[in-house]
Amino acid sequence: MAEEEKFQRYNVLKINIEYYFIFVIVFILSIIGIVMVSSSSIAVGDRYFNDPYWFIRRQIVWWVISFIVFIILSKINYRFYSKISIFFILISIGLLALVLIPGFSSVVGGSRRWLNLYFLTIQPSEIAKIALIVFVCDSLNKKYKENSVFKNIIWPSFVVLLVITLLIFLEPDFGTVVIIWIVIFLIFFIGNVRYPHMISLGFIGIAVLVAYMFMEDYRRERIFAFFNKTAEAGGVNFQVNQSLIALGSGNIIGLGLGNSIQKYSYLPEAHTDFIFAILGEEFGMVGTMVVIALFLLLAFIGIRICLKTEDYFGRTLAGAITGLIIAQSVINIAVVIGLVPVTGLTLPFISSGGSSLLVNMACAGILLNISRQNLTSTNKIDTGVQDNG
Repeated sequence: MAEEEKFQRYNVLKINIEYYFIFVIVFILSIIGIVMVSSSSIAVGDRYFNDPYWFIRRQIVWWVISFIVFIILSKINYRFYSKISIFFILISIGLLALVLIPGFSSVVGGSRRWLNLYFLTIQPSEIAKIALIVFVCDSLNKKYKENSVFKNIIWPSFVVLLVITLLIFLEPDFGTVVIIWIVIFLIFFIGNVRYPHMISLGFIGIAVLVAYMFMEDYRRERIFAFFNKTAEAGGVNFQVNQSLIALGSGNIIGLGLGNSIQKYSYLPEAHTDFIFAILGEEFGMVGTMVVIALFLLLAFIGIRICLKTEDYFGRTLAGAITGLIIAQSVINIAVVIGLVPVTGLTLPFISSGGSSLLVNMACAGILLNISRQNLTSTNKIDTGVQDNG
């Protein structure tokens, strides 16, 4: 009896530790986001809305909503999403189509990405990320469970992928398309899809992305400017040059919270795409290393959950969610430090943006539930409890 009680306490401790790490990492990253949006958005808020705190208030409201969603989704069995995957993807496609219709959307920086719903503005491409992930994971799961002919599963998924790619291209939003293809390829890898199919998807994806990169002049200029580091400071490289100045100014410990100079109209998108540069300017290398360490720890936990999950749908879903968050983080930071061309991707949990924060918190909640279901199943098996549900 004593051994059984000791075993149960050990399992409770395992649950608490895993919950603790995921919960605390997401909480800290999102709080860092509120702090950095508060600092980096003052100038742009004052310039566009005559209110330096406009973005701050908006981010706090979205944080409250997102955190509630995070908690709720952590309690909902992740297998439920396989039942609504088709409905979810159809809604997502509908929203992506609607955003292209004038009158329903806002145009910012030449891109039509935001859908106006009177009382709030959402970005359908963010919702499309998780909707597509759930749909593809569920499709592969059906193939795995029913031993279906692979082409009966892969082609519907591929058609949906192309439709969503086209709709997001038309906005345009190149960065989101890149992330989507990376994550879908990752799902195929985790799901043990045969290599010929993965190679085919890879070639098609590369061909689509390369063709799209050279369709517009501004995208060609970004690519050429990336390889021409000596381009004039006021040209295409201006944003990255200012970002590097911000990071360099921060040195080891930074200039201090609120003391950034680059956020005052020198660095465009300081509160969104390039918020990591402001973080480096105000908190130095120490601050940037803390954030990178948190993302690495989240990646480690996500991979651990993926490897421990025996359920096919749960395993691919956990891997895809982890890949989505980490891949976007890596690309955003790589852009900020000038390693890759500008993509327009934000930094998960930290950059200003309600839709992005909501989707990332939702993904974290789902990941937390997958971990919870793994431990619950393990406890039932180890204690001899049969799950007949």
